[in-house]
Amino acid sequence: MMLTQNRLSGLPEIANTDMSLEHRLLKDRAADTLRDCISSGKIPEGTKLTERDISELLGISRAPARDALMILETEGLVVSKPGGRFVIELTEKDVRDIHMLRWTLERVAAELAAANVTDANREELYAALRNLEAAVDGDAHDWARCDTALHRTIWRLADNAYLLKILDSVLGAIFVLAERDKMYGTRDSERDIANHRELVDLIAAGDGVKAGQVVELQVKQSLEKTLKTFRLPEIADTPDARGQLPG
Repeated sequence: MMLTQNRLSGLPEIANTDMSLEHRLLKDRAADTLRDCISSGKIPEGTKLTERDISELLGISRAPARDALMILETEGLVVSKPGGRFVIELTEKDVRDIHMLRWTLERVAAELAAANVTDANREELYAALRNLEAAVDGDAHDWARCDTALHRTIWRLADNAYLLKILDSVLGAIFVLAERDKMYGTRDSERDIANHRELVDLIAAGDGVKAGQVVELQVKQSLEKTLKTFRLPEIADTPDARGQLPG
């Protein structure tokens, strides 16, 4: 009896199966790990990042390592220069420029999100807010992740692909700054929760004008708090701030 020779492309059991799931999980986990190491100072700003180093560090193949670097580059956390990819080096001017971009465009995003509000959108916003509330007593990484996730939900509900693309281009830097604020105690987490709830309530109520004004004011007020993390002398002396690429 002759055995039928099967080929992967002809197997009906897997013809419609997404076999790239694990790869996507790996690249997202790798990007998340790198983002956390950068924001905590374990990978200092200005560090050169190569696919080989990342793959060896995280114990993954080069493909998800490359994709993770591309994610961080899209977010503006990693930049390409002659000689390779490097962690962005944020200056006070960068922080001011990022906040100016945020208070300008996030006002527009809040206005549009309020204009587009639906029952489903409201539930999405309040789910993101609940996640942030649950992270209030957690570590800086969880807080930053939930904080940026809530803001990105608003950006996405604005339903403007060009606006979303611009804001996404600084998402990595926003994440790092949010984590720094939490880590070095320059923020009042309870006040931040109240501010986010006010913003979500206004968008959910469809009050775009007020929501836009509130988010602009909140981002402007956050600027000086964020700048403090660049001025605290003890930050430069912490083990994490002096850390190298972990091995």
